This record gives sequence, structure tokens and C-alpha cells, in this order.
Amino acid sequence: MRKIFKNKLFIGAICLLLAAVIAFVLLPRLYKAQSSTAQVVTLKATVEQGTEITDNMLSVTEVGAYGLPNGVVTDKASIVGLAAGSTLYAGEYLWRDRFVSASDYQNNGTDSKLEVGSYLLTIKFPSTSAGLAGVLRGNSVVDVYSFSENGDGTTTTERAIEGLEVFMVLNIKLQSLDELDALTRIAETGSSDYDFAPAYIVVKASEQQVKTLIRLEKSESLHLALVKAGK
Repeated sequence: MRKIFKNKLFIGAICLLLAAVIAFVLLPRLYKAQSSTAQVVTLKATVEQGTEITDNMLSVTEVGAYGLPNGVVTDKASIVGLAAGSTLYAGEYLWRDRFVSASDYQNNGTDSKLEVGSYLLTIKFPSTSAGLAGVLRGNSVVDVYSFSENGDGTTTTERAIEGLEVFMVLNIKLQSLDELDALTRIAETGSSDYDFAPAYIVVKASEQQVKTLIRLEKSESLHLALVKAGK
């Protein structure tokens, strides 16, 4: 076997064969891929979050298909009639997961008007389980429990607030879990890489409830129990 590999003629033949494969098989495929084009959909002007997309807002641009990311919108019909999930800028590539149905956008909007004496407060969860491990959503009603360790080695768990209304639940990136639910429903694959771990909760609370929640947050002793699931 060593004699074969030491044979210059054999080695030369192998090199020629590899060169032929590269020249006549690999390179033509590479050039073909690089020269192919695709059409992508872009916006003619910037639109704000919640704007319903119409055909006259869109334009089609021809770009190189090589290296074009998956999920870029290439067909106007796939987003016409949907609502922008965030502010979208003129000329940028559009991604399917940045759009939701107009009905979902309306249904997921939460009324932020507050009565006199009510406040919106954001609280950070001390753990994922404290926020009901991804089950909690906006418009839910929860009871708030406190946990404390006593000096004699015993512990105390008691209900600190009853019937607290949840305004919004956010992940560590401050993304609304309700909005991520809507984006997942329209995903082509039926799955997503979104983070549904609750990190923060925004609640509607009275002044006394605000004081209690801030105290529990600072002591990292807050835990929620679901009373009524959001719609």
C-alpha cells in the first residue's frame, strides 16, 4: 500500500481527478447558486406597530438568492391583511414572524386606562416558578403569596394580595408573552425559538398593593397563584 501512495503517477492521477471534480462539478454549482436571484418584499414607507398591511404599501425587489436568510417575505400575499407586530422601516427585509393577524393584534391589546387610585407596576420574578412557569398571560387574575423564614427554623406562607389583575407578562427581553403567542400561531413551521419564560409582570394595583408588591420583590419572597386565566 505504501508503494502505491509513493508512486508519483498514482498521486498525480488522484490530483487530476480531484481537480476535475472541483472544476466541472463543484464550481459550476457554486457559480449557479451565486448568480441566481430571488424576489423579496419590502415596504415603500415606514409603518407603525399595529398598522394593517395593504398591497399598495409593498414593493418587490430582486436580490441575489445566495445566502438569503430563511423566513424573509418573498410573496406579498403572505402578509397583506396582517398587522405589523412592531415598527417596520422602508426598504428593510421583512420577516414573517414580525406580523400578526389584525384580529389577534386587537384581541391582544389590553386596555391601559386606569381608574383613580390605580397604578401600573412592574415586578421582577424571583424565579420562573414564581411566575407560574410560562402559563401566566395578560388579563389573568392572581393571588399573591409571601414566603418567609422564621428565626426558629420554621417558615410562613400567607396570602398577601387577593384578586390582582395582570396587565402584561414579559420575558427577560421585555417581550410580551401574549404577543409571542400570536407570532407562534402564524409561524409556518408551527414552532418557534421564542423565550416564554416569565421574567417580569405588569399589574394593575392600588397604592397599598403597590407597597406590598415592592416589599415582596425586594425580599424575593413573592409567589403567584392563578385564580382566573386570561382570555
